[in-house]
Amino acid sequence: MVGYKWFESLMEQANKLLHVFMAVVLLVASLLLIWQFGQDVVQTVRSGAVAQGFLHALGNLFILWVLSSLISAEIRYMRTGNFSVLVFIEAALITLLRQLIIIPVESQGQLQNWAWTYGLITAAVVAVGITYFLVRRVMPGEQGADSGS
Repeated sequence: MVGYKWFESLMEQANKLLHVFMAVVLLVASLLLIWQFGQDVVQTVRSGAVAQGFLHALGNLFILWVLSSLISAEIRYMRTGNFSVLVFIEAALITLLRQLIIIPVESQGQLQNWAWTYGLITAAVVAVGITYFLVRRVMPGEQGADSGS
């Protein structure tokens, strides 16, 4: 077992490097999304389709919220070595909520064609919300996933 200590150390260093890489990529993605949000606002003002533009920009902010959650979790992991499953549950919940906002925009007022999808996503939001509540109750000492909110 002594001969494998160098390999274990190498793997630990590689893991740390990968987490730094992931944190940088998440930061770059966040910056690009902020830029995209600005572009969407400008395009919305120029086109005059304020309601649709607002909902689309709000969808981008939901993605930014997920990225913020992941960055916070990555920072916590690099500091403490602990990673919470709540971060994945939060990301799923935020993504589903984003879909509930985006579907009316994509349907262009024809929600009857999207009713089944909308209903399934609503049921998924309820299921993921219950999962979040139950996991959060089991982990009372944990402060959540540091979602940046």
